[in-house]
Amino acid sequence: MAHRFYLRNLIMTVGFMTFFLSFNVKSEDFKRTVVDDPSISRRCEELLDKRREKIAKKNRLMGLIERNQTLQKKTPENKKSVKEKLEINLGYLRNELELTQVQIQIEEESIVRKGCPGIAL
Repeated sequence: MAHRFYLRNLIMTVGFMTFFLSFNVKSEDFKRTVVDDPSISRRCEELLDKRREKIAKKNRLMGLIERNQTLQKKTPENKKSVKEKLEINLGYLRNELELTQVQIQIEEESIVRKGCPGIAL
């Protein structure tokens, strides 16, 4: 009877040890067991491409604003209509820049919300 009790305790102990040791997963094992869903990767790439396009647009607008300001400085005082058009154009460019910056922020929030792994913004 004691032999059976000892054998049962031994089996339970080995079972518990196996059970708890199976949860001891190393980081390499974890990386191998993580399934990388291609649809998530494609979605993240699309979001990042949109963000890159918006940033390129922002850079172009900033260049145009700088160019407009230098043209305003170089335009003679007697060319009033040209100066007015440059000032109006500068206003449009600044509005477009502000809108683009808001769109970039929305894209970044979308990337974070969608859960794209390993993305540094």
